[in-house]
Amino acid sequence: MPDPPKKGDLAKDWGMIIEEPFHAISTLPAGRYLDIVGRNMVIKTRNGFKSQEWYFDYKSRTIKSMKTKSYSWDIQNAGKSNNMQVYNTNSGWFQLFKWDKESGTFYNAKNLKVLDVAGGKDEEATNVQVWKKNGSAAQKWNLTYTKDAAKIQTKGLNKNFGIEIERPFFLVSKMWMNRVVECVGASNLVLKTLRKNNKGQQFFLDDKTQTIQSF
Repeated sequence: MPDPPKKGDLAKDWGMIIEEPFHAISTLPAGRYLDIVGRNMVIKTRNGFKSQEWYFDYKSRTIKSMKTKSYSWDIQNAGKSNNMQVYNTNSGWFQLFKWDKESGTFYNAKNLKVLDVAGGKDEEATNVQVWKKNGSAAQKWNLTYTKDAAKIQTKGLNKNFGIEIERPFFLVSKMWMNRVVECVGASNLVLKTLRKNNKGQQFFLDDKTQTIQSF
């Protein structure tokens, strides 16, 4: 009798390596990552957080969250809805998903509906659902194991933004006084006279969140 599959083995019937963390990356143009907001499953820009990491648990036959390991992919309302969420692992049919590498789809083992970006909207925090397979880019994903993912940069030029990563810079107005943007209070941005030692006037690109942040 063969030994039961263990961590690091490929679960052939499910298409995933057991307990190997991975990202599910949408093939829509922005390449956003499957993420969680509250318990809702959405697509978001890569941020390096555990909420964008998943793994296949062979014991429960579910895909679990690396952020909260007691949660698994779940079709809301025990499969009566199309909306996807994470929920307490119970191995109900509505939590059983397989990966088909050839088609680039995650599909439910019972109703065969596939993971789908709602409305095909390539926008931040768009809802993820299950839907009848139609072959659209909204239903296709790249499964990338975390160990194989491109590392987040901490220095050098980010070619997509044209900005040096984590290198302080000023935002200078082209109006005649050449004032600079300054962060005032928690969230206000205003124009003020340049003072090079003022951290409120300095910004940097964070490659982890792909955002411009204030010092």
